[in-house]
Amino acid sequence: MKIMLDQCVRRDFRSAPVYKSTFRGIALIASLQLLLTSSVALPAGIESSPSVRDVPHSLMQAAECMAGVARAVPGVTDVQITVSTGSGGAYPVLEFRSLDAFGRRRFTELSLFEISGANDAYVFDKADIEGDPVANRLVPEWRRRCQAGPGVISSEPGP
Repeated sequence: MKIMLDQCVRRDFRSAPVYKSTFRGIALIASLQLLLTSSVALPAGIESSPSVRDVPHSLMQAAECMAGVARAVPGVTDVQITVSTGSGGAYPVLEFRSLDAFGRRRFTELSLFEISGANDAYVFDKADIEGDPVANRLVPEWRRRCQAGPGVISSEPGP
């Protein structure tokens, strides 16, 4: 995108008459702003990525609560929240690393959703923590403090 933007700006300003260097700078800023705010489609392969602003506030708060609980556990490192998107919109993804009983590093990734009618206010797929002793130890605390717990999440509609 940067290469295309630079080429576009250079092409437009090579042929523009220059009255004063100040005018040229203002014109450049105005053209860049127009280019960036216009409804020009992005080239194929370049998609806008979801951001924290796209996630419902209460859902992001639950993810931050879960991250805080995970950070307090000895041996848990690299705790972070990223944002992903699906057909239902943007949602937070909690990621962290931990050591298993044999000293091997584990990577855990939990996508958090708000599902009406679930036992917990916020739900992550129980399959994501299967066989993960650290995540399974955190579940009671996540439920108590963050109102988040495991559930069976499927992309297939229920009966």
